Amino acid sequence: MKKGLISMGILAAFIFTILVVSGVFAQAPKAKDEYILKNSYGDVKFNHKNHVEKVKLDCKKCHHTGDYKTCDTCHKASKEASKDAKGITAKDAFHKDCKGCHEEAKKANKPAGPTTCTTCHKKEKK
Repeated sequence: MKKGLISMGILAAFIFTILVVSGVFAQAPKAKDEYILKNSYGDVKFNHKNHVEKVKLDCKKCHHTGDYKTCDTCHKASKEASKDAKGITAKDAFHKDCKGCHEEAKKANKPAGPTTCTTCHKKEKK
């Protein structure tokens, strides 16, 4: 009986170790509160903290690959360069996901973020 409990304990510890090493219990890396997305049309301020704490978005809504990379890791400026992202450019991804989500919220009469070009893209004043 005692040998069986010891064996079960060792097996449980072994399985737990494998799960920890494989990242099953891993948490998302600590993100900055705010990001500035550089753009020639005008930079876009993205408040990550607001989307997580106030809007309570599920992380996978934006980090759909589950690896918490930034969008431009896969979504590049051109369709050819965005092969990993099935040809979806960074601009297309941001407009579909960000602007699209803001438009959905607006239609549902919920607080919404910007949906027009100049309310999102801000040119630096000189």
